[in-house]
Amino acid sequence: MIAKISRGQKLGGLMVYLLGKGDHNEHRDRHIIAGSPTVMRAQFLEHFDGKSPEVSAASREAALAVAHEIEIPRALYGTQARMKAKPVAVGVCGGEPGLDVVEPAGKGEKSVMRNAPVWHCVLALQPDEELDDAKWSQVVSEFMARMGFAGTKDGKVAQARWAAVRHGHSGEHGDGQDHIHIAASLVREDGSKVSTFDYGPGKAKGDWKRADEVCGELEREFGLRILTTRSEGGGLSQNSRAEIERAKRLDAPETERERLRRLVRAHAVASDSESEFVTGLRAAGISIRPRYAAGTTDEVTGYSVRWHRDGSEIGPWVGGGTLAKDLTLRALREQQWDDSPTARRDALAAWNTRTGGAAKTTRGGRGDGVDAWQRAAEDIAGWRERLAQIPHDDRRQWAYMAGQAAGVFAAWSEVFEGDQPGAFAAAAKEMTRSAQVERASQRWRPARPARSNVFADTAKLLLANPEVGTPRSHRREAAEDAALLMAALLLALMLLLLLLAVAVVAEVARAHRSRGELGRAVEVDLMTHHHLDPVRAQWESELEDRRFQWDRDAAQVFTAAAGRAAQRGLAAAAVTVSPDTDQPKVAAAAVEPIVAAPAEPIAAQPRRVFFSDLSETERAGLRAATVAARAFGSEDLRPRGWTDALLDGELAHLRAEVELLAAEVEAGQQGQGPRALEVRAAIKAETAAAEKIPAAQKASDDAARAALAQHRLEEERDRLEQELATLPRRKVLARGKLQADLDDTLTQLDEIAPHVTDAARTAEAAAKATGVPENDWDSTLRHADPRAQTMRLNTALSDDKHRADEDATYLYDLQRNLQTVEAEHQRRAELTPDQQAREAASRTQTTTRNPAHRPGAPSSGPTPETPYRAPDRGKSQGYGPGL
Repeated sequence: MIAKISRGQKLGGLMVYLLGKGDHNEHRDRHIIAGSPTVMRAQFLEHFDGKSPEVSAASREAALAVAHEIEIPRALYGTQARMKAKPVAVGVCGGEPGLDVVEPAGKGEKSVMRNAPVWHCVLALQPDEELDDAKWSQVVSEFMARMGFAGTKDGKVAQARWAAVRHGHSGEHGDGQDHIHIAASLVREDGSKVSTFDYGPGKAKGDWKRADEVCGELEREFGLRILTTRSEGGGLSQNSRAEIERAKRLDAPETERERLRRLVRAHAVASDSESEFVTGLRAAGISIRPRYAAGTTDEVTGYSVRWHRDGSEIGPWVGGGTLAKDLTLRALREQQWDDSPTARRDALAAWNTRTGGAAKTTRGGRGDGVDAWQRAAEDIAGWRERLAQIPHDDRRQWAYMAGQAAGVFAAWSEVFEGDQPGAFAAAAKEMTRSAQVERASQRWRPARPARSNVFADTAKLLLANPEVGTPRSHRREAAEDAALLMAALLLALMLLLLLLAVAVVAEVARAHRSRGELGRAVEVDLMTHHHLDPVRAQWESELEDRRFQWDRDAAQVFTAAAGRAAQRGLAAAAVTVSPDTDQPKVAAAAVEPIVAAPAEPIAAQPRRVFFSDLSETERAGLRAATVAARAFGSEDLRPRGWTDALLDGELAHLRAEVELLAAEVEAGQQGQGPRALEVRAAIKAETAAAEKIPAAQKASDDAARAALAQHRLEEERDRLEQELATLPRRKVLARGKLQADLDDTLTQLDEIAPHVTDAARTAEAAAKATGVPENDWDSTLRHADPRAQTMRLNTALSDDKHRADEDATYLYDLQRNLQTVEAEHQRRAELTPDQQAREAASRTQTTTRNPAHRPGAPSSGPTPETPYRAPDRGKSQGYGPGL
């Protein structure tokens, strides 16, 4: 549930608008469902019931009567409810333009104290949710009580007057959110004012934050769907209606706010300093202005940006914190730039110089040539190793990493997509959501030496060299040959950097999932499958096509990267040289993800495959699809259109599925899950093998010593035979001594041969008895250590518990679907034969009229039969940016 609050001056105009037809006749079912006791008297409502939208006179009369009743205490006592606001009204909420909406002034903006006694709040459910009037009345009454509008039973706090108007689903076609409007007076019955800031100890300050807090409480109490951004973070400011309408009017694919959020992110990550950030944005055509500390012009505490289009500024000024919490000036100084006094002085000079300029490329002295791309690619292994060291439950560091990846994707989007947002823009938005933390104290502050990184370098190189994203057909003919020579190398280097970014995205999704933030994890996974995977495939295909154009520089780069990867046990990239052409080409590992990419879409399975039969990869995909379906309401079960045979089959399948999965979940929660059983079996086998390995090692050592002794005797025999052959026959005594030594050696060889054979057989039998290859004995002994076994078992138990908890969520959906199917089965059982025949005929006609909509294809939760697959448009379609 979402709350949106505004303040105004004219309650009559607001009520006329709320009980009127709406700007586009979208108020089709407007009526008052709740209010304070005096407002809910019948005589104020009997003239208009919301059922006759064409009777505008009745709605206006009722609206003015209700408004007059709500305004009585304020008119009687003359109380003013003042607020710090912009000097001029900026909006209309019904009634005369420019007189209703009072907008609060932002920090550092010119403001005046204005009277704004009208409190207007919109409560909206999520798109697939709906409540009846009675339930809405309970929700809104409890909401207003917790927001401080209800009086106390002892009479110490008087009641404030208000009314709630329901409009139903928003939109001209009624396909939006079910919502209500609350119009209230901030003056109580006794003339006192309602506080919209202090709600008591332990409660959020300010009506916006308190409303969000109350919505979270009501979601849990009334069984509403919990807003993902509230429970898991990732909320971003939404576009205003004016921004949306302007984008439609200009036929723009996105609003100025969305483009600004992406460009500011890209330049923030790419900049070394605050001054470079300011000059870079101005060079990119974005107006940026500082916000100074109160009473000074030499201390900048914030900033706001505005978009340029066709030589003029368009849209509102948007603060950095409005774009995203981690784009405030304070956050950027803590996480991105050098914030020394010298840097502050340079930045102040940049702020005070309002002209654009070219941003410098100073980070690490990398420059803007191919060498810079090569060094960035060589840094991949080190950053991959660093990612592996960050615990998934460390939300601060993963939020920082997500913000860095968002900057790279934003830079890619600016270079390859421009004003037509595509895959990279979608990735930047999702990573921006994952980069948000609730409070400033939760931000991760990197050490100064860590500020130069492969993400920042990549963003800087992209913004400094936008020509890398320009199609070859758009380049000058004179540069065509050079472009062809560079294309394969640049594509290969950028592919490695893209793979690192995809690896970060995958790890961010895993981190969300490990913290129980399944909604965020699913959104990131779906974005990866739908947007990044096709781009990666396109680049890999292009790289394969251009492989023959590579030069020695490409081989050196990938060899260096492969060497660093090998040292860390990674298969990051490799280059081989074909013996017949002597040209470098990409080995298979070079186009593999640096880390395990998100699970591939699960393969199609026949219907009625049990969840228990699926692999862990398939289960993960199915869980993700289930969460996504629940989040978007796209898989609601509608068994009424099924045939009787299909209904019976699905009912039997669901009952068996629920029984099997419930037993599996219980086993996992009680320490008898598959991972724990597997580890226990492995521990048992390793322990048994470890008991036999010492004897096998001794037998192997004995066999080795015997073989060594035999080998030395054979060498001695060969030496004696050679000396005897070369010794002159006249030296009888010497030959006799050599012959005696040779005979003795031969005797020893005859005696040791059976012993060597027996020792080898014994060693072979002992090694076979262990059941473990000899080269694995050391690792088996290490694994058989009791402490190592305990750690492995605890990890397995934790994994099983985590999987069981995830499966429990899936089980809940199955049980809910089972209840729906059982209810439909029971309903049909109670029908008469004639009713059953009529319904069967109706189902047959529906299937015949609309064969594409298969009512006979139910969804008992998302099934492997319809997995998600990214659209395969082929290389000829140009799917995804190309170089």
